[in-house]
Amino acid sequence: MTNRYYFLGHETLSNRGCEALVRGISSIIYERSPDAEFLVPSFNVENDSKQWVAENEHQVSFISAYKMPLYVRIWGKLDRTAPQLSRLCFPSPSIPKDIQQYLNDTTAGILTGGDVLSLEYGIPSLLKFLGQAESYMAGGRSVFLWAASVGPFSSQPDIEKYVVKKLTAYAGISVRETSSYNYLNQLGLDNVKLVADPAFVMKPDPWDTSIALPDEHGEGLLGINISPLIKSFRGNQSHVLEMEKAVVDFLRDVIKRTNFSIVLIPHVDSIDGSDWNSDYCYMLHLMKQLDLPQDMLVARICLAPRRMNAVQTKFLISQCRFFIGARTHATIAAWSTSVPTVSISYSIKALGLNTDLFGDLSYVLETPRISRNTLWESLEKLRADEEKIKNLLQLKIPQWQQRAREAADQVLPAIE
Repeated sequence: MTNRYYFLGHETLSNRGCEALVRGISSIIYERSPDAEFLVPSFNVENDSKQWVAENEHQVSFISAYKMPLYVRIWGKLDRTAPQLSRLCFPSPSIPKDIQQYLNDTTAGILTGGDVLSLEYGIPSLLKFLGQAESYMAGGRSVFLWAASVGPFSSQPDIEKYVVKKLTAYAGISVRETSSYNYLNQLGLDNVKLVADPAFVMKPDPWDTSIALPDEHGEGLLGINISPLIKSFRGNQSHVLEMEKAVVDFLRDVIKRTNFSIVLIPHVDSIDGSDWNSDYCYMLHLMKQLDLPQDMLVARICLAPRRMNAVQTKFLISQCRFFIGARTHATIAAWSTSVPTVSISYSIKALGLNTDLFGDLSYVLETPRISRNTLWESLEKLRADEEKIKNLLQLKIPQWQQRAREAADQVLPAIE
């Protein structure tokens, strides 16, 4: 019997968080079902296949992903101008026939977690992924939502009602934060399981990090991940420049006022080298604004290379003494390797994960609050609470890794 799974909702490995989800989920299933195979959609099969090095034993194959259909983009424009008309009918784009042919003998579809079922990327994106799942189920197959952050859609009741209707058809739903779990339960969904993000079980891949680190380590390494997405939280260009100056000033403060060295670590970066949504390009832009002697820069601060995959990036993060990160899965990589971390939050994901892990938001810096002083205070908080944080992580992470594996309980019994 075929034991092959199709990853709905995935499109590229450019985001190492998406890569971490696929690696984590495939590893969890593979542990319990060694004959499992996986079909992973990709906008660039050749490049993604190269990035997947050392994981081919999990029988992962990349197949073509499909872009947003034109009629959904047109609907999106109409929705912005005349929602009273657009909301009369929601588009439900199906999987194209040229891709459907690869899915005939698949066992189940796994809609990868993350936040694809949210308003983070716009309503057309949400409808695309909902339509993709509905199209897959039309062949009599099951879809499982795995370790997701869902919604909230409270601000748009018609969207909320539509999403609930679609989710009721899923064979299983697992979510990675209590906030998502409570939200879906309040909406009347009774097939929801609270788990942990599968990236917690992804193992780092050791490599020679000397080429990615400053010459001196001093008191240890401070890892920093800054995403260009944080710019969207400043109302105009002058405020963006003000925030960027705050980050640059903070980097300078660390070098001048401490013995820490800094490694800037990208977690989203296009595999084809473009600068769109690239952490690498954005942090390079910030680093160029440091007016420090060249020998000091070489000794104390470094921008990690942009060709690292998710497991290599996780290993580099594990070498840090402290970490301050914007990308959710960069912080998960740090937590799961016992690195005390402050999350720069730009969405509900960081808030939910921190609340579940620490019980509060002590180690969260919300993006609108970024300043030279708040960044320094965040570092000082990590230094003061270092042992407490490490002890808590060493206690809780094994529990969270077990919870991450429990997401498979919905999927495997259903197809055995």
